[in-house]
Amino acid sequence: MTQSSGSGSAPVPPAPKSLPTTVRHRYISLRVKLLVGFSVVFSGVFAGAFYWFYSFTTEKTMGRMRTDLNQTAQGAADGIDVEELLDFYETGTPNIAGFSDDPRYRQQMEWLQQVNSLEPRAWPFTYVVIEDAAEDIRQVATPDTDLPFTIYLTDLWANYDVTKAGEFLGIGNASPATLAAYRTGEIAERELYSDEFGSWISAYVPLTDDNGQVVAMLGVDFQANYVRDVQAAIRGRVFGAFAITYGLLFGLVYLVSGIVSRPVRGLTIAAEEIGEGRYHQNLSVFWNRRFPDEIGKLANVLEKMTQRIQDRENKLKQQVADLKIEIDHSKRSRQVQEIVETDFFQDLVGKAKDIRNRGANSSGNPSADAAATGSDDVAPDGAEEIPNPDTEA
Repeated sequence: MTQSSGSGSAPVPPAPKSLPTTVRHRYISLRVKLLVGFSVVFSGVFAGAFYWFYSFTTEKTMGRMRTDLNQTAQGAADGIDVEELLDFYETGTPNIAGFSDDPRYRQQMEWLQQVNSLEPRAWPFTYVVIEDAAEDIRQVATPDTDLPFTIYLTDLWANYDVTKAGEFLGIGNASPATLAAYRTGEIAERELYSDEFGSWISAYVPLTDDNGQVVAMLGVDFQANYVRDVQAAIRGRVFGAFAITYGLLFGLVYLVSGIVSRPVRGLTIAAEEIGEGRYHQNLSVFWNRRFPDEIGKLANVLEKMTQRIQDRENKLKQQVADLKIEIDHSKRSRQVQEIVETDFFQDLVGKAKDIRNRGANSSGNPSADAAATGSDDVAPDGAEEIPNPDTEA
């Protein structure tokens, strides 16, 4: 079994550091960024302006229509004979068409017609609200809806389009606005809605007897197709204006972005050339103008920087050349020293020494015997000094 590493174990080398990875981003040109930015900003501004204008116009139109509706509904309620309406509800009979031939019915319908003549958008009708099944009610059949519900009495649409009219003693659903008016005794409104017959806003007015008790209801449906028409007109005109304005501004921004990005693109190309070592770039076309701007200033700074880089590079090249010469001289001196210190060279020096000594003996020099036997190189007084081979070398 191998023991775990202790104090005598070899140190674990640190894990090598991972090199930072280079993140490559997708290139998007300045012109594209300007166009996209313009599109986003303009679309946002237009959407906000359109929403405000659309809401403001709709609210103003609806406010005026609500005022007309409330005045019409209140005036129509004031002209209804409530006692006659209740008597007709209790004793009246429907005809084959589902309405009635009762004189009281015709009397009530004549008043509703007068209301419509004064305000053609108004379509009034009357009904009663049933909240308690124990109430003594009159109805044609068992209602197919839950409590509470309504029982129609008169409806002006019977004179124009029976498919839109509520039949006498017909059953209907009680809307929240109807129940609110019935329970509070105050007029209530229903917000803009649409059905198969069009768009409407409605008001419901309680009808009270002599004791002030709510015994029936008057409803007035106001045709609101005008509101839809106004909204459609706003959408059509605003979107048309948006398309034209957007096209013109987009073209303008496209031209301006080209003017702005063209010198930037030229500077980019020049900077790439400088990065490759081609320093002779004509950047004066960018800054030598009548009205210089930030791009011209950038080109001027880039030109000065390029000149300084070129000067430093030339200086560095000169320093490298001088250093190379020094290195070569030092190398030659080291090589000469290595040759001098070799045994071969020392042997050559010794042989040269012997040759000089023999030459001196042959010339009758009395110091030749001493030199041949390895005596000192110094001759007796008055004799010529024998040259030193080391010095000659």
